[in-house]
Formats: sequence, C-alpha cells, structure tokens
Amino acid sequence: MGIALKGLLPLFFVTMCGAATAQNRLSADVTVRQVHKGKSIRVEKQVFYSANGNLVVHFTYPQEYYLITNRLGETTVYQPKANEVMQVNDRSMSTETDMLSVFMSPSYADLGLTRLGFVPGKIERDGDNQVMTYTPTHVDDQAISKVVVVCRDGNPIYCAFYDQSGSITKKTYYSHYVELPVLTFPTMVTQIAYNHAGDSVIKREEYSNIRTKDFPQGALFDYKVPANAKRVTPLGK
Repeated sequence: MGIALKGLLPLFFVTMCGAATAQNRLSADVTVRQVHKGKSIRVEKQVFYSANGNLVVHFTYPQEYYLITNRLGETTVYQPKANEVMQVNDRSMSTETDMLSVFMSPSYADLGLTRLGFVPGKIERDGDNQVMTYTPTHVDDQAISKVVVVCRDGNPIYCAFYDQSGSITKKTYYSHYVELPVLTFPTMVTQIAYNHAGDSVIKREEYSNIRTKDFPQGALFDYKVPANAKRVTPLGK
C-alpha cells in the first residue's frame, strides 16, 4: 500500500422510533471529535448519501481524501494529493449500518437492528420514554446478549449494547433533532465504547448544513475517482 494511504482507513472509523417517508438523498457537514486516554482527535468531513446505499465521504481535515462505499461494503479510498486509489471489499464497511442509512429509511424505530438480525422482545414505559429490548440471532452476534433502545416522542435518544456478563460495551446518545422535509434527524450523536481493559473511547459527531434537496452545484453524490489515479494495495495485503 502507498505510504500516503496507510493511515487513512483508521480515520474513517474515528468516524443509528418512529416512521419517516423515504428520502432519496442527503448531504451534511460532519465534525467528529474522539477522546481516548486523554488524547483528542478531530476529523472534518462532508457526507453525500443516496437511498440506494451509495455513500461518498469527502474528508477535509486533518487529511483530504475521498471514501466511496455501498451496501455490499465495496469501498474505494482516493487520496488526491498523491493521486493514489485503493479498493477494499469488506462487509463491515457496508452502508447498511451507517446512521444516514438508518434515519433515511421509512422506519427507524429499531435503529436498523431487525435488519441486522436482532429480534424485538420486551417493551416497557419509563415516564415519557419507550424502552425496547432486542436480542441477537446471528452466530457472529453471540458476544452480545441484548441491545436496549430508548425512544422519546418517536425518536431514538439512547442505545446500549450488553455483553454476556450484562455489562455495557457501547452506548450511544442521539440528540438535537431537526425536522427536515420528510425526515427527522439527530444533529448530535455521542458514543461511548468500552474495552476489556476498562478504558473508554468517547466519540461525538455533530452534523450541520444538512440538506435533503436544493443541493449546491458540485455536490459529490456521483463522485468518480480520476481515471489516471495510481492503484495501490491495502495495508496488510
């Protein structure tokens, strides 16, 4: 893999109760802040998502590059400064689990969990909140004992994944919702992930300039990598 591209994929990952009408396209500016062991990282990017599952991400800080992926996890990473491109086929990078895909779906009540093979179970009321519990069915998900989703006024506000010991491994808060044409969207998403050593990684995504129509000229929904880009091998291949 070319040197200019070696550190790009980790930056992508530094990078989901109600009903909505299907929406074709959405664009937004996103600022990601991550804190781990006292160290802070900031990533800035523009996202362009289409309802067919195609996603174009233009990272602008701290490095400029483009990431293009789809529902199958077929991913292209292009670094314009070096004019290098690499391709990865990784199901874990599928847009099926991306927050944009979840909130643009006709129903986002379960944050895409049933689509991933989770089965809804107990439903409880906690004041104004609705608390729903989901359990996994896939073998790959057996490290997860359950997922709890809390909704208020029809919108998810909290989600927690539990391991087999009953401990939370990841929790996410959804807040600062905005009403857009045929779409309700949380503009702040805060995630806290815990590892076996007891450390936590805190990541906050803030969305701004969200559009579902009247996109500016030059919107990157159909971005294509230059034909003369040099192909390089992914790290570890």
